[in-house]
Amino acid sequence: MKTFFGDIEISGHFAAGRDIKIRNLATNLPTIWRESRADKVRQRLLTKLLPKWLSEEELWSGDDGLEFPVTASHGVSYVAHPRREIASLPGALSGKLISGTEVARAFESSLGRLLVLGEPGAGKTYILRRIMRRSIEKAKESAHDPIPFYLHLSSWTGPRQEISEWVIDALNRQYGIHEQYLEHWFTDGELALLIDGLDELGLRRRRECITALNKFLSRYPNFEVVIACRKREYEDARKFLQLRGSIDVHPIEAEDLIRSLSLLGSDFRQLLKEIQGSRRFRSLLQNPLFLRLALITYRDSDEINVATKRDMEAALLDEYIAHCERRVGINLDEPIQMSWLAGIAQTLRARKLVSFYPDRAPIEYFPARLERGLVRATLLCSFLAVVLPTMAVRITMASLAPDSATRTVYMFLAYLFPLTFGYLAIKMAKDELARAPVSRMTAARKNATVFLKRLVKVFIAQGIVASLLIPFAGNTFVATIVAVGFPCSMMWPPMRMIWSSERAEKSRMPLYPGEELANVRRAAVIVGLLVGGGFYACVGISMYALYPALKPALLFQPGINTLFYAVPLGLLAALQNGGADLIRRRLCVAIMARHGLLPKKYFKTLESLRKSSILIPRLGSFEFRHLMVRDHLAKKAPNDLNMRHNIVLIDD
Repeated sequence: MKTFFGDIEISGHFAAGRDIKIRNLATNLPTIWRESRADKVRQRLLTKLLPKWLSEEELWSGDDGLEFPVTASHGVSYVAHPRREIASLPGALSGKLISGTEVARAFESSLGRLLVLGEPGAGKTYILRRIMRRSIEKAKESAHDPIPFYLHLSSWTGPRQEISEWVIDALNRQYGIHEQYLEHWFTDGELALLIDGLDELGLRRRRECITALNKFLSRYPNFEVVIACRKREYEDARKFLQLRGSIDVHPIEAEDLIRSLSLLGSDFRQLLKEIQGSRRFRSLLQNPLFLRLALITYRDSDEINVATKRDMEAALLDEYIAHCERRVGINLDEPIQMSWLAGIAQTLRARKLVSFYPDRAPIEYFPARLERGLVRATLLCSFLAVVLPTMAVRITMASLAPDSATRTVYMFLAYLFPLTFGYLAIKMAKDELARAPVSRMTAARKNATVFLKRLVKVFIAQGIVASLLIPFAGNTFVATIVAVGFPCSMMWPPMRMIWSSERAEKSRMPLYPGEELANVRRAAVIVGLLVGGGFYACVGISMYALYPALKPALLFQPGINTLFYAVPLGLLAALQNGGADLIRRRLCVAIMARHGLLPKKYFKTLESLRKSSILIPRLGSFEFRHLMVRDHLAKKAPNDLNMRHNIVLIDD
């Protein structure tokens, strides 16, 4: 039998204490340690991280604790499962009417597998949050109840990616949980998944996703899963999910709407007056999303009159956006502000995406008509970034040296060598232009350790060669080999460090806005310093050892003369390891700002939109307050705005 302390083999009577052997205790200790660590991670998730995440979600969604009188039909009409299960389901009565506060009970009566359907803005995500909060409370009370996690299907890459792989990868990136804990919980069925965004997929991918989800649900029958989708998009797929219950969220009843607003006091008397006077406006506000937007917009205001407009939905969204603008002092009606924000909204809508990453947006949404100018500017700036500092160092040092024939040679090389390095810089920049913008990762300590190991090997090899060449010390040919070969061999360790950073996978997204740019900048600086400093140290040491033989060919002492070569190599290393990508990103912002397609203070404007609640932060990305807000802004995009719809960037 197996116990917490290992495998126990028993022969005879246990009470008599005969022949009890504990085997494999040592091998089980790491497992015990992992399980105890997993328990600590679980407690931290349930007591701190997930409640905080939920609170932030409710804050950004405008949920101030007001309960709308929402109702829903609970049954099995929209799900597919074996017929023998229907009779055993507590929620099998199709069409049973429940209130919005009873959705957690509907989840339990559906044995942890529920489908949430509704019209746009009906409150599907709000229901997911209610179920998640209840599941967190249950998981706190019992160590055997699963941990609930919210996931959005926009990050699912397609049918080639198994849902199980996507879940572990998404939880690792979104919540920062180590994969070993996720795999442990996954195997034991200690995860509950609340999945949103099925309706955001195109029809073909939606059908493929339903097939993949059904395969996943069949393979893991004990998993608790809630999936939310717009009703029309779900019906268009003509495939049912293999869940055990469904709820169809209904609009708010007109009488309940008027009664709820009457209880809110005099702050909303204008809104109540318009609802009572316009049947169409009342019908619009029976949608919980528009009701919440109206409450935000009409608070303490008597000057708004949406009910008289022909397109009340667009008018209410305009008033809401104007209210958000006034809160933070921005004006989206300015051409620059509206064109870039509407352009991003338009592209997200066309690509069926929910969020965009500000670190990558200037490149991914760069207009195709400006592509040629971006290429020229990137190549020129990369060329100058290497040539100008190199030329400045060489000309300054050569001009300060004593007048000699060597000085003339160095002055000539001060113009020739930088052009050679500039050609290499252009080649590196061309390679970077064809790649997708991603983060860079570098391990300075590891690279320095490898560099020192290689340096020791070079020293040992040079010592062996030098001992073998001692009998030929007076030979001019041998002396030339030593004078040229030894410094060149010392260049090998630092030159191998030029490719010290690694490009992250395109699917690895930044955890906060600006993180990816910071990583690219950090990689360029670190690798540039490692290569430049390593080259300076190695070649400087070698030149000092051979200084008597090399003195006629040097302009200065070896410590100063090595700078002629260390500076350009350090710059090229920085360009290769993120410098060219950084130049391209900065130029994208500058060019788009010059053409009125992007604000000059890009990240500052994003922060203002975040404070206004038009954009909601989601880890390293931003998404619009609601898909309807996104679609409304997308309609305002200029007709001549040609975003990068057909540009495909490749990865290594």
